[in-house]
Amino acid sequence: MFRSFELRIENVDTAIYLVPRQPGLSSASARIESTSLILTKIHSDDGLEGVGWTYSHGTSGLAMKEAIDTLFTQRLVGQDPLDTERLWDSMWNSVFPNISMAGLTAVAISPVDIALWDLAGKSTGKPIFRLIGGHRESIPAYGSGLDLAYSTEDLLGEVEGYMQQGFWGVKIKVGRDRLDEDIERLRAVRQAIGPYTPLMVDANQRWSVGEAISRIRAMEEFNLFWVEEPVQADDHMGYEQLSKIVNTPLAGGEGQHQLEQFLDLYQRGCIHFVQADVCRVGGVTGWLRIARLADAYHLPMVPHLVEELSVHLCCGVSNGFLVEHLPTLNLNNTGLIVDPLMPEGGTVTPRETPGHGVQFDMDALAQYQIG
Repeated sequence: MFRSFELRIENVDTAIYLVPRQPGLSSASARIESTSLILTKIHSDDGLEGVGWTYSHGTSGLAMKEAIDTLFTQRLVGQDPLDTERLWDSMWNSVFPNISMAGLTAVAISPVDIALWDLAGKSTGKPIFRLIGGHRESIPAYGSGLDLAYSTEDLLGEVEGYMQQGFWGVKIKVGRDRLDEDIERLRAVRQAIGPYTPLMVDANQRWSVGEAISRIRAMEEFNLFWVEEPVQADDHMGYEQLSKIVNTPLAGGEGQHQLEQFLDLYQRGCIHFVQADVCRVGGVTGWLRIARLADAYHLPMVPHLVEELSVHLCCGVSNGFLVEHLPTLNLNNTGLIVDPLMPEGGTVTPRETPGHGVQFDMDALAQYQIG
């Protein structure tokens, strides 16, 4: 990364906030009542501040904060924050190969790496999407919901709202105990959005391979664009078996953390849409490695959540395809972001603000701080 001067990291601060969520949010695997937001700030010796974050549902986030405070900070202070790749490897190697905890490590690295990229953008005066490639100026978004517990009437209200706003397509949750309930909801949604609007479903790892075969075949009449996480995220052989039997494309990757896990999925040819989550795979650096490898296999990136950052990632790389707009989980809809970036006409356009452009309202966040 070109620069005419050298910066140094002076300090790294991390805090945890327990943010309440809208009641009644549910998928086939969880009911989400709150989110632990782990926020990291990195300060350089010229007065710049980079901000990064990750999240956790159902856990406090204390393990991630401890890793940042005790393992990563000592490797960062005094270093040039623009050396993002080298610093990422240094943080990863502080845990590996001594302790095999890939998920915890990747999630803990994420807010630090995101903060480093934010700092790099502010230092160079460029938004992240231009730093990583600047392939496009905007990206389409699809409307998504944590709506498995919704009545059909409430589900249709959500879906029709997305259509009125011009979103590219919609995704709903499936995985109710009875197949006929999933079918009833799908039929109602397909009738509401018409035969050609892309319709995706997310089973949140609910089924065995055998049950997934039966259920997906029963859903084929609805012309699904993809089925997301039909089986356990780590069951790569199950994904491979399923992909050879059903006609509907499969999406996955939100439950993966390591580049090697994604490589195995790519080599098996068993997912067709890659859903790497920037807050789970080691931040921007980790996500870019996964995306560039996916590009070699001609696979499109459709990131899981984190719309605020995913817009930069998908606009920055050649194989960015879609971002997920999920109002009940994205930070832009919490009231904790100053001047949030929202989709317009179903499209998200990153601002030219240096870095990622996300500014937290620290006064609003203060009431939720824990630990």
